[in-house]
Amino acid sequence: MKFLFFSEIPTSSGGGFKISPLKCRNGRPRTQVQHLMQIDLRGWLLNYSPSFQYHSLLQIQNCVAGLREYFSQTDETHITPRIPVMENMVDTSAVQKDDKKSTEEVDSKTKTADRGQADSKNMGIIDEETDEDEDYQVPEANIEEDPNKDAKRADEPPEKIDLSCFSGILRCDADEKSRNCWTVPDSKLFKVRSKNFPHDKSKIPAASYLMELAAIDWFKDSKRMDNVGRQKGCVAQVAAEKGMHTFVANIQIPGSTHYSLVMYFVTKSLKKGSLLQRFFDGDDEFRNSRLKLIPSVPKGSWIVRQSVGSTPCLLGKAVDCSYVRGAGYLEVDVDIGSSAVANGVLGLVFGVVTTLVVDMAFLIQANTYEELPEQVIGAARLAHVEPAAAIVPQDLTPPPPALADDDNAAASSSEDDHLSKKTN
Repeated sequence: MKFLFFSEIPTSSGGGFKISPLKCRNGRPRTQVQHLMQIDLRGWLLNYSPSFQYHSLLQIQNCVAGLREYFSQTDETHITPRIPVMENMVDTSAVQKDDKKSTEEVDSKTKTADRGQADSKNMGIIDEETDEDEDYQVPEANIEEDPNKDAKRADEPPEKIDLSCFSGILRCDADEKSRNCWTVPDSKLFKVRSKNFPHDKSKIPAASYLMELAAIDWFKDSKRMDNVGRQKGCVAQVAAEKGMHTFVANIQIPGSTHYSLVMYFVTKSLKKGSLLQRFFDGDDEFRNSRLKLIPSVPKGSWIVRQSVGSTPCLLGKAVDCSYVRGAGYLEVDVDIGSSAVANGVLGLVFGVVTTLVVDMAFLIQANTYEELPEQVIGAARLAHVEPAAAIVPQDLTPPPPALADDDNAAASSSEDDHLSKKTN
């Protein structure tokens, strides 16, 4: 989780503080504070030389680094402060040779500190691995298993499905400039645990999806919408009639008007013993400990992309999730409003959602050799979704409460008396 505090910075087009929790050390809580800045040097006066601009930028960053050094000393630790290197901020060809030399020194220090971590497209500071990855333990029963064997994998890519019989509110369109549309991103964009993850924590691009994205609905109502899979005519019901199985991801967005972004992933069969089948038929504790979301913002403002990130998150730990196992489908209702942190990030994203292209991938965390490498259930890429495009769902009103046996008997007796009088 990330706490975000945003401040206005006159010389920048975006910025703020990102506070991330770290593991406790000696029983003491710890956090990582990052000050995010995006500075556009085109705002400087034209008569300043590039070397002066670059020097001034380093001085600004040194002030921020001084805060880091101060807090590290008060925490009884001594960390050499480093300055993250921002990309595309300076035209290095215009900087003098001595400036280039200092730039190389800063870059070399940053690369040394970041070695072994994932690359960042925007900043030199990289988020730490998730707690789930750090706490990964190889089960003793499987410790002797060959991590490279994959002949007996239970999960396999599904057969191709004719999706023409399914429809949703948002339309399928690969043109990311279109509005209120979705497409399926390349699975290789998402990094998952490799076969050798227990040994070296390595990750690889994901293979083919386990399920196919059939449609996406975009609902709004005055109250929260649960169990949308029971709605007549929705993808989950149509797929069940055809003997298929559906995973329904219902992202619930709170507010004066409640919204639900509902994604339907379908497959022809659930192979017995597979991780996907165990997830469908398991209990809520198992599902909460395994279901992960990988978010990403391929296109959007810099501060939104930094806020959302692309770190996998166990949904059951971050927010409240409720599950409905219906006939032929499994639905997870993700209550974003249950977490102050998630709600804060959502508030930032939802305010500019019409300008964003957002990726969401769902996967089941692998905890044993047999389950590795991880596979993604499915993913969706949404482009420029407008709140005004949402509609009020039909057939989601709760059914009337069932009558008790005594009430049923009384009702039947009353009907018999009425019919008897009418006959007489």
